[in-house]
Formats: sequence, C-alpha cells, structure tokens
Amino acid sequence: MSLHILVAADVEPRHLEAIRATAPGLAVEHTADRARLLALAPTADVIVGWNVPPEVVRRAERLRWIHSTAAGVDQLLFPELLQREVLLTSSSGIHAEPLSEHVLGVLLMLSRRLHIAVRQQLARRWDRRTVLGDELGGKTLGILGLGAIGRAIAERARVFGMRVIGTRRSGAPVPHVEQVFPPDGLDEVLRRSDVLVVVLPLTPATRGLIGARELALLPPGAFLINVGRGAIVQEAALVDALRAGRLAGAALDVFEQEPLPPESPLWDLPQVIITPHVSGTTPRYYDRAIPLFCENLRRFLRGDPLLNVVDRERGY
Repeated sequence: MSLHILVAADVEPRHLEAIRATAPGLAVEHTADRARLLALAPTADVIVGWNVPPEVVRRAERLRWIHSTAAGVDQLLFPELLQREVLLTSSSGIHAEPLSEHVLGVLLMLSRRLHIAVRQQLARRWDRRTVLGDELGGKTLGILGLGAIGRAIAERARVFGMRVIGTRRSGAPVPHVEQVFPPDGLDEVLRRSDVLVVVLPLTPATRGLIGARELALLPPGAFLINVGRGAIVQEAALVDALRAGRLAGAALDVFEQEPLPPESPLWDLPQVIITPHVSGTTPRYYDRAIPLFCENLRRFLRGDPLLNVVDRERGY
C-alpha cells in the first residue's frame, strides 16, 4: 500500500513535486478547501499543514503523522489528536530570518519614532518635536525565548550595539547573549530590559505570562514587541500600561483574538504598531518549510527519528 500524503497548505506545484520526488509510490493530494480536506481525510496517512481542523483528524482513521508548517502547534493540541498515537512535528527554526528582520524593523521604527512620522505624513503635518528619536546603542534587549528565532534576533541586535539578555528553558549560554536566565529568572530580565521581545510558544505555563505586575517591572519608557503568541501578553494590562505612559510603545504581530476586533483599543493608540500575524511570512516561506518536511519524510520512510518532534506535555 502506498503512503497517502494530504497537503493542506497553500503550496506551489514545485513544492508538491519535491514531495513526490522524495520516494517512489507516494500518493500526494493537495487542497486548502475544508470540505475537500474532510473528503480526503479517511485515506490520509500523513497530513502536512498549519491549521488542521479536529474533524479532519477525527475522520483520518489511518493517520500516523501530522507535520505542521508552523513553528507553534498550540492550535493542533486538541483532544482528537492528543488521544491518539499520532506523531506531531513542527517547522520550528524556519522562521528565524524573517522574524528577526521583522523585530529589528519595528524596533527601529519605535526607537526612531517612524510610526509617528508616518501618521503625521498622512495628516500632512510637519512637527519635528514629536518625531525626535532615540538610539539603540547601549540599550538592553530582553528576549523571552532564546530558540532559533531568539538567537537570530540577538545576533542582529548586537550589530546595533545593544546588550542582550534573555530566558531559555535550560539556562544554557547562547551566542551574542550576555546573560541567559532560566524561566524563573523572568523578573530579573524584565527589570533590566529597555526593550522586551516575546518569542515564546503558547503553553499552559506561558499563557497570560505578561500581565500588569510584569509590565510594571519594566523600566519606565520601555518598548514591548510580541511575535510569539497573543495570549502570552494580557492585552488589557498592556493597554493600561501604554495609556498611563509606563511603556513608550509596543509592536504587536499576534493578539488574544485574531483577527484583532475593530473595537480593540489597541487600534487607537498612536504608540502601537500593529501587523496582522505576518512577521514570519515571506514569499520564501514554503521554500524553507517543504525541504524540512521532505527530510522528515525520508526519515519517516526509513524508520529514523524525526526532526522537531513535539513534546505534548510541554506543548512545543
């Protein structure tokens, strides 16, 4: 019996050909349509995609492995999957380039007040006082989550003369990072961070991690950048800190509810930069994601250990 692979992602024909070329006899189906996914699920041994619905997993009686084309897999840890012996792997590591560039881009905007300058441009207003920016050199950047993305951010931040500290589950040293703390060192990182970048996965331990108490520990005038998951930062507390002027600004790519509701007060805060969960997305996205899947597919067919196997207890 040939292996049936269901690709539930918006890939190009060349990506499908790369999957088929991995081994002879592969049956590869491709659809992003929910109804078609449900129809094809019963014959799928492997599903590749970002947001595989629970009802698809429920119908996929032959399913042996799901490979997520995203780094975070919190959206896949539903009972229909957790109750079965189905392998789950992620695309962790492929986002380091675009995400680190995004973080440095919005950090430069916040520091140089370019987001305020754009608002003034749209209003045809010339006001030099409101767009006088600061320098990054000598500032401390705190990174919560020193995985592949966090390490790439640290490397780029050092080019601007920033000091970098952060958290890592193991507490082990990281290149370009002056001091690495285990998770229980969060408060110390907060106290020292002129800029706080959140790159953590969403797990029971990180949900709501940054609230009013934590934001109050940041130095006055600090910036917050969240490219991890929206539910890690308590938005109501963040809005309060921004309105009170305790934080100078925030750049948010992820939110507690997505799309961000029109009535959210975040839209109206001039010191906030909002992007619609695109910090890891580029035209090259699947040029990185599909080769990783193909390497794992070769390992799967040989019976070798796979890359990026998700620990269901930890949630990543």
